[in-house]
Amino acid sequence: MPYDPLTPRSPGFLHQVPAFLAGDDTPRDLLERCIAVIEARDSEIQAFVTLNLEGARSAADAASARYAAGNPLSPVDGLPIGLKDIIETADMATQCGSPIYEGYESGRDAPIAAALRRGGAVIVGKTASTEFAFGAVTATRNPFDLERTPGTSSSGSAAAVGASMLPVAIGTQLMSSVMRPASYCGQVGVKPTYGAIRQAGIHPFSPSGEHVGAHASTLADAWAVLRFLSNEGGPEPGFHGINGPDTPPAAKKPARLMRMYTPGWQIADSDVRAAFEAGLDRLSNAGVEIVEPAGVPALAALEDDFARAEWCISEIAAFEMRWPFFEYEAAGHTHHPRIATALARAHEMTLTDYHSALDFKAAFGDRLLGVGGTIDGIVGLTAPEVAPVGLDNIGHPVMCAPATCAGVPSLTLPLLAAHDMPLGLQLVGFHGQDANLFAHAAWVEDLLG
Repeated sequence: MPYDPLTPRSPGFLHQVPAFLAGDDTPRDLLERCIAVIEARDSEIQAFVTLNLEGARSAADAASARYAAGNPLSPVDGLPIGLKDIIETADMATQCGSPIYEGYESGRDAPIAAALRRGGAVIVGKTASTEFAFGAVTATRNPFDLERTPGTSSSGSAAAVGASMLPVAIGTQLMSSVMRPASYCGQVGVKPTYGAIRQAGIHPFSPSGEHVGAHASTLADAWAVLRFLSNEGGPEPGFHGINGPDTPPAAKKPARLMRMYTPGWQIADSDVRAAFEAGLDRLSNAGVEIVEPAGVPALAALEDDFARAEWCISEIAAFEMRWPFFEYEAAGHTHHPRIATALARAHEMTLTDYHSALDFKAAFGDRLLGVGGTIDGIVGLTAPEVAPVGLDNIGHPVMCAPATCAGVPSLTLPLLAAHDMPLGLQLVGFHGQDANLFAHAAWVEDLLG
């Protein structure tokens, strides 16, 4: 069936909470509805690598009892959720998409898994990840077309939410691994400000660039989960968490949005371009000023930075992956060519090379911060294409890399379509202003949805 962004999506988890409190529904009933979809669809989609349905049912029963008593633990109490399989869980193996870790059990929860359990969330299973969230792809398929990729490393999380198996799943992003799969699989995807959510217990690749993010049916669910994780699991040590209200931020109209091109615009086809232009026209007609970067020197300089973001992320990642990948290599392990190429660069890099990339990243961040008084944010495509045909063709990260490189919050909304497939609209905010980005996104969603 062709994807239609105007077709109502799943109402999400928070929408169910009043019914839980009224006794008209329960977290256990919601879980069973999710399990029914998993049983019906996951044999073909393969979003999960591990399920713990017994543990999930036990957690859902405990949440149901708390709601019946009018005493839920947190905003995520009873939420069915999946975790990308590079995140440690005490009750399930963490296999990182690699034969090196086949069947590996650490015996502990990562801080975000522990926080979810303390809040009463229902961890249903581990979702598929590419090899160490970077290399060989999984067998996971796009829920809207089984012949197409679900996207890059957070593929299982995106496919599970896109297929309505779960209202929320956790992913991680080094370059585009939350946002792009969310675009391809027709859902909300959010990458918060760098450091807002703790990364301990997550297999390292490039610690200074990795972000914990969320795939969600709704903006409200994404806000609830990410803010809870930032508060309960904590931010990265020494960093600020997500500030903002307990409830999702109220919709707020952005006044001026810079249009993002990046080199990705050159590879977008006519249908993709037309869908995006139509979205911009509707924003403009509603009174949002769309600012062309070419007419403002400071913004034009940012476009130059956007073009170098992939290089910067790759350079930093190559240096930071030395541990543990030099150890894997010494033990005789081999990897997919994407990892092998990065590893070859890791061997030849110098500390001066690493510093050069870090210096660019810092200067880019400063230039982006400097335009905060002239625009309210940035609008662009999340990916320059819909999900490509073929599981090995995972698409291009070029549109998402700038926000990741700068460490600023970004999100994608499933408000566009091309070639009968989902196409995400990306909004980028400013450092530490996650709540403001959500408020703008809520207004844009109300307008375009």
